[in-house]
Amino acid sequence: MRTSILSGMLFTSLFLALAGAQPPGVPADVQNAMDHFSKPALRANMRFLADDLLEGRGTGTRGQEIAAHYVAAQFEAFGLEPGGVSGSYFQTVPFREVRTDPAGCEASITRNGQTTRLKWGEDFLTGGDPVQTDVSVEAPLVLVGFGVVNPGRDYDSYKGVDVKGKIVVILPGAPPNFPAEERAHFSSRLEKARQAVAHGAVGIISLWTPQSEATLPWSRMPNQIESPRYRWLDNSGMPNDTFPELRGSALLSMKAAERLLEGSAQPWPELLKAAAAGTPRSFPLAATVHLRALSEHRKVSSPNVVGILRGSDPALAPEYVVYSAHTDHMGIGKPINGDRIYHGAVDDGSGTSALIELARAYSSLGKRPARSVLFLATTAEEQGLLGADYFARFPTVPKNNIVADINMDGASVLYAFKDVIGDEHSTLGDTLARVASQMGLEVSPDPMPEQNGFVRADHYAFVRQGIPAITVGEGLKAKDPKVDGRKFVENWIETRYHAPSDDMSQPLDFDATIQYMQLTFLMGYDVAQQHERPSWKQGDFFGKLFGPHLEESSIGNRQFQ
Repeated sequence: MRTSILSGMLFTSLFLALAGAQPPGVPADVQNAMDHFSKPALRANMRFLADDLLEGRGTGTRGQEIAAHYVAAQFEAFGLEPGGVSGSYFQTVPFREVRTDPAGCEASITRNGQTTRLKWGEDFLTGGDPVQTDVSVEAPLVLVGFGVVNPGRDYDSYKGVDVKGKIVVILPGAPPNFPAEERAHFSSRLEKARQAVAHGAVGIISLWTPQSEATLPWSRMPNQIESPRYRWLDNSGMPNDTFPELRGSALLSMKAAERLLEGSAQPWPELLKAAAAGTPRSFPLAATVHLRALSEHRKVSSPNVVGILRGSDPALAPEYVVYSAHTDHMGIGKPINGDRIYHGAVDDGSGTSALIELARAYSSLGKRPARSVLFLATTAEEQGLLGADYFARFPTVPKNNIVADINMDGASVLYAFKDVIGDEHSTLGDTLARVASQMGLEVSPDPMPEQNGFVRADHYAFVRQGIPAITVGEGLKAKDPKVDGRKFVENWIETRYHAPSDDMSQPLDFDATIQYMQLTFLMGYDVAQQHERPSWKQGDFFGKLFGPHLEESSIGNRQFQ
């Protein structure tokens, strides 16, 4: 990527300043903004967002509404322009709330004339259908491995099997030889449902595996499923990303999965070995399954918050660099160790706090960056990136003028880090690598690709609209040699992720947060100053799948003055 001479000089100077030197020519306002990232302010924002008063900031609840209004008040105090609807800071997103009724949900397996009823929570889980409150299906089964079709890699789980009118049985994940982010894309429930419908299936059964258990214990799943689920509604009242053709779905525990595969062409232990090697077979199962899901529907709404810092260059100011973080969390759920409030301090109170403080830093600049900077606090991220998806599809600024999204899902409050997770899909990855190098940080590939993080953060909603986007995240290399980053993160996921214990009583390192904010500030500022838009790398999978196939605009090609 080419950058202006001015931009290169600026960042060399900034790096020296961060390293302790004070060379002549460093813009005083930029240096001042960097120097005034405040640990007390970050902690205070985070403490408010994670307070019991906000009751876990569940989508569509008063607590999340309070969080949104808190962020909007901060944006207004900093002098950001309202970027929402009708001159406000808000973009209200209409949702259908779906509450599953476990007592009305059923699953049974019939084989050789014998029917075995499965037990909710122990053997199976099923979420309510977003289109109908009472939906059921009974059909034969076909195992389709990972349920993935990737023509670019000549991989087709449906090859050689007929699933029309059948329920497909699918393993989690995707072939391990796919690149990490590509694997994440094909691992998503949305893509698997899309392929199932395209091949005529009427239902989906997903299998829980040892890898699933290592990511999140099955014992935690019933509460996840029983919590309200959401879809945003379009102007006709249709929920997003739904497939009415699928009349039932369920998730089976490992014990139930083993029972389902008894006597099959590839029994459970063999299937797990084949999945690890990327070679699970596809074949019919000698059984039928009955599924029923009962739920209640309710219409609710919840706001995205949008503030804009107008750019200084007349030609580039109509373009926008987006910073995003999500205000919502899991709300109130089943108690764990006596606590029912899922506070979401780190996830994503830390990212929202960082978003607020970045807005403060940008608003303090004497000369604003060339492009406009849009600060977006989304709702319903925990429900499937819904607030970000709604904004990316129906933005409050011209979609073609959004050049990038820099997302913050967690703002490094766990440990000071030596590396950041890179990105090879767009030139945003080059910007990240350059800024990281200037700060003395390494760039590492995704160290936990099994988490499918690329499709589980708000930036992916922008990627799906063809907009280069990235979630900035620290790697697993801690500055403190006594800290094992991998063990720290794995333990945090096991004990605090989507649990009430993600609160302000946990150990938090705000020196790491300042380090993270320096990185994200410099990266966004660089993008806002570049005379070229970020672009997809030549031949990139996501660029080819989602990217616009248009000639670059005259704005994107002009020389920065």
